[in-house]
Amino acid sequence: MVAETLHAWRGRIILAVCVILGSVLLVAGVYASSEIASSRNRESGAPSGDARASAQTNEKESAVFSFKLEGETSEEAAKSAKDATPVKTEKDPADSDGAEKPASEPDMEAKAEEEAEPERFTVEIRSSDRETVWAETEGETVRELLDEIGYTLDENHFLNNAGLDDYIWTDTVIEVSTIYYATETVTEYTPFGTVYLDSEDYPAGSTQVTTEGQNGVVDVTYTVEYIDGVETYRSRDAENVVSYPTDQVITIGTAVSQTDAQGGVIYGADGTAYSYSDVITVRATYYNLPGNTASGLPVGDGVIAVDPSVIPLGTSVYLKNDAMDVGVRVAADTGVYGNTVDVWMNENSPLYSVFAPAGVWEMTCYILD
Repeated sequence: MVAETLHAWRGRIILAVCVILGSVLLVAGVYASSEIASSRNRESGAPSGDARASAQTNEKESAVFSFKLEGETSEEAAKSAKDATPVKTEKDPADSDGAEKPASEPDMEAKAEEEAEPERFTVEIRSSDRETVWAETEGETVRELLDEIGYTLDENHFLNNAGLDDYIWTDTVIEVSTIYYATETVTEYTPFGTVYLDSEDYPAGSTQVTTEGQNGVVDVTYTVEYIDGVETYRSRDAENVVSYPTDQVITIGTAVSQTDAQGGVIYGADGTAYSYSDVITVRATYYNLPGNTASGLPVGDGVIAVDPSVIPLGTSVYLKNDAMDVGVRVAADTGVYGNTVDVWMNENSPLYSVFAPAGVWEMTCYILD
């Protein structure tokens, strides 16, 4: 009986202790919730008056309901109350009133770099027939710069030191050249030639200009290209012949006196007497081909080329005129026609400096015995 009584009292004591502890925990939970709510209200703008009391009552009822419904111990109830407390999270950069969070120093530096003034380059545009233009660019192409400043390149202008699609990365000078074409008519002259004729109407060794030479006249039309005022090219487009050239005719006398025809004696420059059987007037030219002559003799200062029908090969002749004394030569080569002789000589020959400038001379040719 006594044991049962003690067992009953022990149950009541335990129950009373649990009720007391529950009350204490309930009060502590309500207080903690109140503090959390107050802190939250301070951060986000706390409600006042009835709103605050209503929130506390809701929290209290929630804590009691949780304790009674789940039958937690005091430690478990405290833990549940703690877990139920809203956790404060980091606020967004923008506050509840919409204000932006101040930019950090790295963000400000990046923004400053983005807003930094871009590098600009100075461009000078020169032209031979336009005013010089200066412009600034931030690194665009030449074409874009010209379009931007309204600088037009027409058919008479072109860039001579840059391309339209070249990029401008530094201060530079762009040169614009002017090109144009003009038609010009020029009078030109066609030189006349010289023709030699033999005639017995004049004494042997004499020469007469029987026909004066005249140059031909031609009007030539050219298209001329000019770049920056300087002629760079011309094309011959048309020509109109005003007059054709007239050759000059020189007549060489071949008439021989009766005395000369009978032969005689001629004295050379060194005083040597040479007997001749005939005398003719010839045109004398010169050549200096190497090798052997047509007769087999080697070329040299002692040979001449002749027309064998006039002077047979192997014939010795004496050539002279008022300007020079060629002396004795042997008819050893061929290649000329009529009363013409071709005297072999080169720059080492004694007469070369006198004979070569004219190229053609009228001479008396004595046919030696």
